[in-house]
Amino acid sequence: MREPVIGVILLNWNGYDDTAETLVSLLEATPRPAYVVVVDNGSHDDSASRLSLWGTVNDVISETHDVADLHSFDPDTWLRIILANENRGFAGGNNVGLTHLAIDTDATHFLLLNNDALVAQDYFARLAEALRAAPESGILGCTIYHYPDVDRVWFASGYEDRLRGVALHRYEVADATEPFATEWVTGCAMLISRALYNAIGGLAECYYPIYCEDSDYSLQARTAGFSVLIAPRAHVYHKVGGTVGVGETVPRVAYWQTRHRVFLVRRNYSTAERAIAISYLCIAKPARAAILAVQGRTAMAGAILRGLAHGLRDDPT
Repeated sequence: MREPVIGVILLNWNGYDDTAETLVSLLEATPRPAYVVVVDNGSHDDSASRLSLWGTVNDVISETHDVADLHSFDPDTWLRIILANENRGFAGGNNVGLTHLAIDTDATHFLLLNNDALVAQDYFARLAEALRAAPESGILGCTIYHYPDVDRVWFASGYEDRLRGVALHRYEVADATEPFATEWVTGCAMLISRALYNAIGGLAECYYPIYCEDSDYSLQARTAGFSVLIAPRAHVYHKVGGTVGVGETVPRVAYWQTRHRVFLVRRNYSTAERAIAISYLCIAKPARAAILAVQGRTAMAGAILRGLAHGLRDDPT
């Protein structure tokens, strides 16, 4: 197969410092990606203008256009800043970038990359190596480490617990050099083939603003007959929780995680699997909320209960 042409998509929302650091890692990679698209998700600070200046200072060809002028970029532009003018969430923002790369570039693969993640210098070389070994892969993930604690693994591969309706990380790095199968890939660093995008489209925007759209997309890819793999020698370093906070420390995060976990089950599981997982969630989540309420964490308890109710009520399409 010919060498992959990779376009990267970063989402920025009031996060210039993180986004700029990620851009530096992309600029220093060997080889570099062919295109970098930064979708500014309605930042209300000066992120977008500072990112435009970053391109000038770092001597890369860059342009900024409103989302209404999505198809106006010069073909030779490396850094493409798209102003979404509102926060479209993870799926919606990435879908803007995917639409642009699919229509307006010759990219063969599209990399969703968190703006608080840094790529290793040989990251794209390792991806190309993996694609030569598995040219038909629909989704390709990688080994992701914490940053700055770079010896600690954050994601080595993913698996599903269908009894509990959850997608989980594996932390043990496989003793492998070739790509291997995984049940899902995190959207922190997810390489999508143009063939897969053409077949199933973009990410499901019912997961607004964030959580579970990556595991959903992986399951949709597998259902469509595409392989979902890990390139173990490709490495990324992630500032975990740098964007929205972590777990049960932030009520809105607990709400999104609960609601979207129910959506994941409703959209992707068989009738029998769905019945089991929903039953589990309807017992486990209220029990967890009760414990939190006893501890005086009523905001967190309420967020979990609302997330469960809305996950069962709302339309997951």
